[in-house]
Amino acid sequence: MRNVRVIILAVLSLAIILVSMPAWAANVTIGQYATVLNNDEMGFRLEAPPNVSDKPLLVKAEAADSSKIVPVDGIYVTRAVQVSMVNNAAGWTASSLAKPARMVFTFNDIDYQRASNMDAGQPVGRFRIGYWDESKKDWVQLPSHVFWNGSNGVVEAETDHASGRYALLWSYKEDAQISSVVPEGIRIMVDLVPIKSDVAPYVKDDRTMVPLRVIAENLGARVDWIGSENRIDLVRNLEKVSLWVGKTEAKKGQQSMFMDVAPEVVNERTFVPLRFVSEAFGAKVTWDEITQTAKVFKNQ
Repeated sequence: MRNVRVIILAVLSLAIILVSMPAWAANVTIGQYATVLNNDEMGFRLEAPPNVSDKPLLVKAEAADSSKIVPVDGIYVTRAVQVSMVNNAAGWTASSLAKPARMVFTFNDIDYQRASNMDAGQPVGRFRIGYWDESKKDWVQLPSHVFWNGSNGVVEAETDHASGRYALLWSYKEDAQISSVVPEGIRIMVDLVPIKSDVAPYVKDDRTMVPLRVIAENLGARVDWIGSENRIDLVRNLEKVSLWVGKTEAKKGQQSMFMDVAPEVVNERTFVPLRFVSEAFGAKVTWDEITQTAKVFKNQ
């Protein structure tokens, strides 16, 4: 009988804990390395490049009920999250970051249709991200970039603001600032930092091709060109990866490796498959279909 009571009490305690938990929550530690906090149910993602904080911060994000947030000065809240960034060792809550992090919200065709009903001309451009300023009782609207593929969308904004309430906003004011809608094109990020190139990447046989020197330099590798063999040696410390223009075979040290697409020269620039070269040096590569972004994580 006593065991039954213990079980009942345990079940009741668990039920109380579950009821008290937010509908959706996520947490991760940011600081020295590139880190992503992602929760599809919340439609929210935080992307923190390396060294956004001098000390490690435990980031917690909890979904907020946007239906209970009253519109302020023509600003409608599509969805919202409460974000806290805490250094557990010292016991303080961060109000700002050493470097900007990227806040990302997603929206769908239902959100788009609702926006279209209010403004058929600029439904997408009126989305933006903001955080709540309690002292001003108003939203601080961040410069935002919108990606829309016809059925799903993403809004991005960078900020060094840390803890607080963030939201995907939509303004129906006539004089509202319009967010930039990003044109189609492939982006490359290394450790969540966009890399610049004077030549655009492209896709060949479902593989993202990037300028050789751009990706090599961002991976910390030296490029040696052996013209007599059409060979490229990528050297980083004691690691060496050899590629041949027009050949799908490669070598890492003495080990043979094979690519789906061979390196090629286009307009006097050598292009290589991003995923193969990155993974050959131990990096992880992810692909975001909506934003057409390849993300390379070096310390994974």
